[in-house]
Amino acid sequence: MKIFVSGAGGYQGGNIAQQLIKKGHHITTLRRSGDNISKMPNVRVKKGGLENKEALKNVLTGVDAAVFALPLLFDLNVAEEYTKNFINAAKEENVPLVVFNVGSDLAEKSNDLLVLNLKVKVKNLLDASNLNVITLVPDIYIDNISAAWSIPVILNNNIVPYPVAAQSKVPWISHTDLGKYVASAVEKPELSGRVLPIGGNLLTGEEITDAISLETGKELSYVPLTPDEFEKQISPAFGVLAGREISNLYRYVESKREQMIAKDFKGTQEILGVTPQSLSDWVKSVKWELIP
Repeated sequence: MKIFVSGAGGYQGGNIAQQLIKKGHHITTLRRSGDNISKMPNVRVKKGGLENKEALKNVLTGVDAAVFALPLLFDLNVAEEYTKNFINAAKEENVPLVVFNVGSDLAEKSNDLLVLNLKVKVKNLLDASNLNVITLVPDIYIDNISAAWSIPVILNNNIVPYPVAAQSKVPWISHTDLGKYVASAVEKPELSGRVLPIGGNLLTGEEITDAISLETGKELSYVPLTPDEFEKQISPAFGVLAGREISNLYRYVESKREQMIAKDFKGTQEILGVTPQSLSDWVKSVKWELIP
């Protein structure tokens, strides 16, 4: 199939694209500039972004499915604009199926957290669009722990810091598994209208730390951060607004942990035929080394 994937140059979109390619599908995406296009092998890249209505129409022409997710942004008006642009282009080009990657848990209704209100707004707009939409809802990406900026902290300081409380089991998902769930969903249009929780590896920070210790041969300690501590750490790099809203995701996790771990992850795994990576397999898939 010919499939549009938004953000195929990023971590989530890139893994989605690669899993679709493994199944023989042809991927198109939008990118505002030509930078790093060579790093997206087997992906047809067209210039533009979600703000460009004509570019969206062009890239959606003739596709069999479209995978939609918002980029990392914290502006409700921009989120609405991008989503409406996508919806209008998808309707005009008669896109048969949309798979919406929420990117985080989906709150039941709007609340006082902007980062979650953005997702609710997008979901409501898609619901009202009359498009055929399958919604996939992940929780916490375990790949955050192995991000380029995280590995030096782990290896140089022998700690794994993360804003999840000690001994607290929460549902994790890898970017690889995200791609596998999406690659299965695009082949199941009969699931249109469903909202499916994906992932569901229930792990504590200590369990993840022990697995990394075993793989690296280093004695590591898990360091639970409060969301407030996490916000102070990331705000200089991401900015005050982004730092607050990213940290709000973990404040939400603290308050909704019981509801999150009770989701029917097994049901989705059976429907989509996906078996999540084991913790050991995920750890082995990471290059635990310092990049010069």
